[in-house]
Amino acid sequence: MNSLRLRILFPLWLFGFLPAMGATRMMGQPLDWFFGLTGILLGGGVFLAAYLISGWLLKPTTAVMKGTTAVLRGVPPDAQSAEWLPSDFWKLRCDINMIFAKQRQALNAAEQHACQTAQRLLNAERLLREAFTALQGLFAASDEGVLVVDAQGSIIASNAKLDDFLGKPVEEVAGRDASRLLNALMERFQEKAAISVWIEKTAASLEGQDEMPPLMTSDGRVFSLRSSPMRTDVGEVIGRIWIVKDRSEMRVLENQLRESQKMGTIGQLAGGIAHDFNNLLTAIRGNLTLAELTPASNQAGVRDKLQNANHATTRAAELVKSLLGYSRRSTGTSIRKTTNLKRLLADVQNLLKHSVDPRVTIQMRGGMDASYVTADATQIEQVMLNLCLNARDAMPADQGVIEIAVENVTHRMPGRANGSANSADEASDFVMLVVRDNGHGISEEHRCRIFEPFFTTRSKTTGTGLGLSTAQDIVREHGGWIEFDSEVGRGSEFRVFLPRVLNPDQVEEETPIENNSTATAAPAGNQTTILVVDDEAPVRSIAMNMLGFLGYRVLEAGDGQQALDILLRGNEKIDAVLLDIYMPKLSGRDTFKELRAVGNCVPVVVCSGFVIDPDEFMILSQGHPPPVDIMLKPYSLDGLSKALAKAVQKPQDREPSFDLTASRAQMAQAPMLVS
Repeated sequence: MNSLRLRILFPLWLFGFLPAMGATRMMGQPLDWFFGLTGILLGGGVFLAAYLISGWLLKPTTAVMKGTTAVLRGVPPDAQSAEWLPSDFWKLRCDINMIFAKQRQALNAAEQHACQTAQRLLNAERLLREAFTALQGLFAASDEGVLVVDAQGSIIASNAKLDDFLGKPVEEVAGRDASRLLNALMERFQEKAAISVWIEKTAASLEGQDEMPPLMTSDGRVFSLRSSPMRTDVGEVIGRIWIVKDRSEMRVLENQLRESQKMGTIGQLAGGIAHDFNNLLTAIRGNLTLAELTPASNQAGVRDKLQNANHATTRAAELVKSLLGYSRRSTGTSIRKTTNLKRLLADVQNLLKHSVDPRVTIQMRGGMDASYVTADATQIEQVMLNLCLNARDAMPADQGVIEIAVENVTHRMPGRANGSANSADEASDFVMLVVRDNGHGISEEHRCRIFEPFFTTRSKTTGTGLGLSTAQDIVREHGGWIEFDSEVGRGSEFRVFLPRVLNPDQVEEETPIENNSTATAAPAGNQTTILVVDDEAPVRSIAMNMLGFLGYRVLEAGDGQQALDILLRGNEKIDAVLLDIYMPKLSGRDTFKELRAVGNCVPVVVCSGFVIDPDEFMILSQGHPPPVDIMLKPYSLDGLSKALAKAVQKPQDREPSFDLTASRAQMAQAPMLVS
């Protein structure tokens, strides 16, 4: 018997036995007999009846349980169970089997989907791990110093390049404090105030990427800073990225490209200058020939011809000086000083008039006030020449006009092209340089591309497309910008804005050229000996004749080695040396260096046909007296006499060293030649 039958059997036996005891009591019989043999027989009968009844009652329940089990297992029921179950019960078998089949199908699909999802998660994890490894490698191998800061000002990450820039690990410099690290970055630059203002504005800004122009560090290298906020998908700012990039090599390449573009400009100027120079040489030669043919009795006629030749020589010297001053190669560092832009435009006009068709009029707007900026004059001159040469190429066949002007304006600096919020809110003082022409203008399709490097509408043989790009870079480095208006068929106007210097303290003014000055004769008394060192015999002869005319005793040397033999191993007492720079065997620089190296302090006047940097000879002096003066060829009789008179002065009367500023100013002047 199973436990269920026992649970039914006991209640049935109990409910059958108790009524029997009650019926015995009602018949007046004592209960003792019930516990005798009669009672035992009666209990056994009741138990048997209960056993039979419980078995009968359990058959349907057992049949239902077995049938349900068979249905769930999908097997046919046995015949005994089938007798106690209705026929409709087995119709459920198909429905239940169908439900189970669908459940099994759904379970299999879910299991398959789970397997696919697990595989995708594994692939995603692998890709994420690979991407993180790649990003980590790029972050570590980047040539830019990268700093990642969260919204609370704590450093999240930095790379080794930033450690190299700081000179020590970020943790040692600032721990995890971003403000301390930014202060350390600021200390590495020379212009700490400008960096501090930029960092403060950028850190408070929620705009897009902002970049600071390249600045020089304390060790002479050039770095740039840029920063941009980190945002979530909904635009919430969660931090900021700071990037430090070494621009030293890029700056060298930019300077080389700028010099290359400058040489291209010189190439465009050279044709017209050569034409004018040949005209001047024709005038010189013709007047000298006429002077030779004029009778000796006609001294006034001879003098007139010589003055005409002298005037043409002066113009030729001015022309060469202008070209040399513009073509002078820079040292790679922009030399900025207070510059008079009105005088600079006059130099630009002087260069242009030799390179423009005579039918094109170049005019400067009259009544312009003096305007001063802090700038590299050569670079600003390059900008204006580029704009003017572009205007020249856009001129009509005749009646072309190029107008150059300068004007002091009050203007609000436009916002940066990248959308930064650092545009100026208040108007400031600027100098506006204007180049206006009546050429063919710029078409709409080209206006947005004219400042792109290497973009040009001219033929490949006449243009490189670097002029306007270089001009824009130069102006931006000077804190300004370029605007332009153009109308097809009517011409263009370009406006260059540069920050104005309101009260210039020190401005290098040009010394006017004296055409008729009195030469200084040699000192009276003992005859003064001058050694002329030059490899060009005609030039050496002219210098010797001039010095002889001034009353000096003159010796000559054809190169630096001969000069050293005379100065160091000869018996002649030399009072001063007129030393050329570019010579065979031993150059003037090496000659001067060897003289000072052995302690020979003879006064030296340096002369050359090229522009010379006075600082170079301060180094070559090695602590001894530098050159007394530096002159550019062709030199005048007056200039030569003054330089030699200064050289032969007594040491106590002579200035201890030449003025570098004055020498640089002299290098910018146009020397002149007198026959």
